[in-house]
Amino acid sequence: MFQTNKKHQQRKMFTAVDQLPKTARKILEGSWAQSFYSEYFCKLEEEVFSVLYSDKKSRPNTPVNILIGFETLKSGFGWSDEELYSHFLFDLQVRYALGLQDFDEEYFDLRTIYYFRRALCEYERKHGINLIQKATEKITDKQIEKFNIKTGLQRMDSTQIQSNIQNMSRIQLLVEIIHRLHRLLSPLEIEKYSERFSTYIKEDALHYCYRLKRDEAKSRLEEIGEDLAFFVSEFKTKYKTCPDYKNLVRVFQEHYRFEEEKIVVKKGTELKGSYLQSPDDTSATYRKKNGEGAKGYVANITETCDSENDLQLITTTNLEPNSTDDQTLMADDLDNLQIRTNIEELVTDAGYIGPIGDEAIEKNGIKHSVTALRGRKKDENKLSLDDFKIEKDNEGKPVNIECPNGIAGKIKKGKPGRYSAGFDSDACKVCSLKGQCFAKKLKKKDLSIIRFTNDNIRVALQKQQFNENKDNLNIRASVESTVRSVIHPFGGHFCKLPVRGKERIKTMIILGAAMVNIRRIMDYLSPEDNNGRLISS
Repeated sequence: MFQTNKKHQQRKMFTAVDQLPKTARKILEGSWAQSFYSEYFCKLEEEVFSVLYSDKKSRPNTPVNILIGFETLKSGFGWSDEELYSHFLFDLQVRYALGLQDFDEEYFDLRTIYYFRRALCEYERKHGINLIQKATEKITDKQIEKFNIKTGLQRMDSTQIQSNIQNMSRIQLLVEIIHRLHRLLSPLEIEKYSERFSTYIKEDALHYCYRLKRDEAKSRLEEIGEDLAFFVSEFKTKYKTCPDYKNLVRVFQEHYRFEEEKIVVKKGTELKGSYLQSPDDTSATYRKKNGEGAKGYVANITETCDSENDLQLITTTNLEPNSTDDQTLMADDLDNLQIRTNIEELVTDAGYIGPIGDEAIEKNGIKHSVTALRGRKKDENKLSLDDFKIEKDNEGKPVNIECPNGIAGKIKKGKPGRYSAGFDSDACKVCSLKGQCFAKKLKKKDLSIIRFTNDNIRVALQKQQFNENKDNLNIRASVESTVRSVIHPFGGHFCKLPVRGKERIKTMIILGAAMVNIRRIMDYLSPEDNNGRLISS
């Protein structure tokens, strides 16, 4: 049965906090713990999590705000569960942050937090809603309102997050999948198929790979493919709904194909980053960026950046498999940001440029300022479409065009998404930019023609906007330090979180960002350093 926790609002007459010396209590009340309690813990709407509990009369739940606070501290300081539980039991500063002023209040077993995490993950898988994200965004909205933070101008950046999974070779992954299937079988099935499985289950998948000689890998992959095909067919009826059987079907389809009814091993170059990386985290993908490979996810972080704000806050975080393009992440976040913060301009790097991102920008009616552009560097000795003035109508179609020398052209629509613009050839003949222009003279008409598509127009307008907004280079740069502050407790660049699975990793990133906001609020309210601040090592 769900109940909200209001006990922290009713103080005992004598507590451990009251017994502190005056100086020590002053330090405690000026530390991160006070900001955590007043600006986060007290603002948490516990009712958001009522859907996890039964409506029947039963034993009341462990206070949700304490459980969420527990998880936030873990993400904010990078503590293990045992470290955090020890702090919860014996650290007065941590207990103060959680609305507890004594050591005999709200005791619960560590298993309680495990059950709570499982309930959160199962709810998100079933309903597609991350309740912690929903609750923390409500808190952020209250913080924005309280501190009068302007949200019209915001900046965005992404970072790679690695899942806590083993790096497996191709053969190791396939053998591990067979091991997982074998554990599903009944004793009778184990006996019946013992010969098929005997090669694989003598030892674990890693040791199986150790004993392979270099020239055996190809033939062994072929043998594994034959056995996988047999298992897919043989166990379909009984185990088709089991996750381990689904993984077996998935890896067979990803690593093999049929050619004239013969099973063929796919070449390494045919394998995609979206293929299964580990049976322990089926959503994790592989991506190589700037020469570094990672298996896991990409986190997208947005924060306010108006120069008139004395305090900047992270407004939203998102997490998807790391094969997801940045522009897709931006499109996913913009609707939410527009509803909650009325964003007017977004500053990003070149990774967010593309048709998906442009469509989201146009849909939400905001300005997109970028600090770099994709593609090859422009040849300064030649004109390109971004040197032309282009006007579009309300439907996004080009209606007017003018060359850099002020000559107007007449736009003609061709096939869907394609256009041409004609310029007076006599004017083009005497144009000072004739040698740099890409316009072509028609043989039968007195016109010089340029041809372009909707994509060409989109890129040209982006280049023009980029040249007009180069001052935003400095604005965006600071978001990189924000990203670093969120993932710092876990090791920083290309860090590996101590958990796996999209739901758990997303929750830790969301709460890590919430902790960054708490620290910023503390520094804003208490500009000078104080000895009560707890810093993660």
